[in-house]
Amino acid sequence: MENKLRGSYDKVFSAREGLPDEVKRLYEAIAWHLEGADVLSNLDIDCIEMTAYAIYRMRQARQSLDQEGLLIQQGEKLVKNPAANIEKDYQKIFWQGCVQLGLSPVSRAKLSK
Repeated sequence: MENKLRGSYDKVFSAREGLPDEVKRLYEAIAWHLEGADVLSNLDIDCIEMTAYAIYRMRQARQSLDQEGLLIQQGEKLVKNPAANIEKDYQKIFWQGCVQLGLSPVSRAKLSK
C-alpha cells in the first residue's frame, strides 16, 4: 500500500531543465543522498527544488555578508546588511525542506519509526 501511495519516481532524481546550474547540482545531490532511503517520488520534485533554491539563496546572502559585512554604510549611518535578513528567511525555508525530506537527524529518526 505504501508503494502505491508513493506514486511514480521516474523523474525525481534529475533536476528540471531551466534551473541555474548550482541549483541543479544541489537538487541532484539531495536526491542522490535520499535515493537509498527509497522514499522519494515525483511528488517531491517541488520540495527538493525549493530546498535546493533555499541553499543557493543562503549561499548568495552569505557571500554578500562576507564581502560587505554585517553592517553597511547607508548615507551617514551604518545599517544592517539586508543580506542578513535574506539569509535568515532562506534558512527557515531550508529547515522546512529538511524536515519534509528527512535531511536532519531528527527527521530521519522519525522516518525510521
